[in-house]
Amino acid sequence: MDQDVMKKLSEMMLAATRSHPLFAGMEPSQLSDLADGWAKAAQAMAAPNAEAWGEWVRTWSSYQSEMTNLWLSGLQGKQAHVEPSRDRRFGDEAWNEGIFPLMRQSYELASKAMVDLADKAGLPAHEQRKLSFYARVTADNLSPSNFVMTNPEVLKLARETGGKSLVDGFRNMLADLEKGYITTTDETAFRVGENLATTPGAVVYRNELIELIQYTPVTPKVRAVPILIVPPCVNKFYIFDINEKKSMIRYLLEKGNSVFIISWRNAGPETRDYDWNDYITRGVMSAMDATADIAKAEKLDLLSWCNGGTLLLAALAVMPTAQKSLVGSATFLSSLLDFSDPGEVKVFIDQPQIAAYKQRLGAAKVAPGRDIARAMAMLHVNESIWGFVVNNYLKGQNPPPSDILYWNADTSNLPAKWYSFFVEEMYHANRLKEPGALTLLGQPVDCGKIDVPCCFVAATGDHIVPWTTSYSSTKLLPNVTEFVLTSGGHVSGTVINHPAGSRRHFLAGGDRSGPAEAWRASAERTEGSWWPHWLGWLDRTSGADERSAPGNPKDPERAAAPGAYVLEEVPQDG
Repeated sequence: MDQDVMKKLSEMMLAATRSHPLFAGMEPSQLSDLADGWAKAAQAMAAPNAEAWGEWVRTWSSYQSEMTNLWLSGLQGKQAHVEPSRDRRFGDEAWNEGIFPLMRQSYELASKAMVDLADKAGLPAHEQRKLSFYARVTADNLSPSNFVMTNPEVLKLARETGGKSLVDGFRNMLADLEKGYITTTDETAFRVGENLATTPGAVVYRNELIELIQYTPVTPKVRAVPILIVPPCVNKFYIFDINEKKSMIRYLLEKGNSVFIISWRNAGPETRDYDWNDYITRGVMSAMDATADIAKAEKLDLLSWCNGGTLLLAALAVMPTAQKSLVGSATFLSSLLDFSDPGEVKVFIDQPQIAAYKQRLGAAKVAPGRDIARAMAMLHVNESIWGFVVNNYLKGQNPPPSDILYWNADTSNLPAKWYSFFVEEMYHANRLKEPGALTLLGQPVDCGKIDVPCCFVAATGDHIVPWTTSYSSTKLLPNVTEFVLTSGGHVSGTVINHPAGSRRHFLAGGDRSGPAEAWRASAERTEGSWWPHWLGWLDRTSGADERSAPGNPKDPERAAAPGAYVLEEVPQDG
């Protein structure tokens, strides 16, 4: 096979990609990235003594041979005892009947060849990562399970319902087109404040950016050091209070803590010009001052998650000494300080993609939360996109209720200034970890001066914040006294990990003088949730003294929890 043939092959792969009618959220700029990747791969193959050339030839030859044998076997009627697929998309017995085993196996061979060829292109690291990623997305998009006429489960259901399933699916698709996103749960089953975010409390402070919620204590006495939670800005805070059985807030109250949480306002006309300085001063610092004043506390334990953790790190790095003296401890769940390896998200982070998105934002001054949700969905396109497309549109079924998926779809807009600073200065340039590389509140940012006791919690299955990258933060801060690694994912390992009936486990207490894997080998494993272990760390770090539980301030101007900002409807275009 010569270079001209390989060039034609790359062009065919790109054409197949572009021909797909539902392209799983890929933007024109991402299609261009894929085209550029295949073009560069073809050029690499044409280079003298190209190292990847031999791998490509072997991969292509193997694919041709396996496909030829498959079709010859099919023509000779040797499909009777075909092996079932290990792919969940083809788990139904219908895929092993009639012509569908041949179709399914042909696709599996072709998609494997496409991905293998992409993986062996031999491009520079970031270009290789992008080509491999988009090749996988392309292969998943082209699955026969995603089309009516090539999915035997869909055809069978259509026959059984007299076509009603297809009609219902078309209606579902029209409804989603009107909404602008794929429905992933029965949204009529949930209402925030009624069966989500129901822990009693009150808004005790409000400004144009945040509401501060104080939860009603459930024990006669509480720890003298209240807990203030700093949630992410891109999702609503109530993941910490999703329901009675999963609520971290309710658990903390039951264990005798006084709990406050920030509810970020969905970026709209009032806040779309805000930047990181505003989120630090009017967000984190204002909430700290209000919490200390209302709780009459000398110290606060700060708990943050995801980009809320990065925001808290930046705030602590530039916080006035008097205010930092309020901090008894700071805990960071699935949070990044070092962005050298931000996980699978890295495929979206480079200058051309950043520039293309900034141009798309235009004059709106707001980054729609829906855009970020789509990008995250692309990281697991079969589970997060195509599974719902097949179920909702091709089979005409409605997804079952899921409180986590409801919360996940309840996105928040971000000010364009905030978003651009986060992506360009931290994700792309990785400047947060470099002393003095960033300036906030008119000061050089030096996280090495964050001398408060810190705890980092990471999750083994986190695809957004790899645990090894979280671990690297323990080398960059002077007073990290605890690192915990829990099983589970970005949400399920950290925030949703109630000790009641937990099937998780966690590692802690290892030797942090060496690299991540060495720590992991030396750490002690404990079955169950990490939450009780963390509460023990809080007691040892900032004190276990108790006092009488305070009541919520009686102020008719304030709303009951979950407050008003979490319910505000702001258009996704700002």
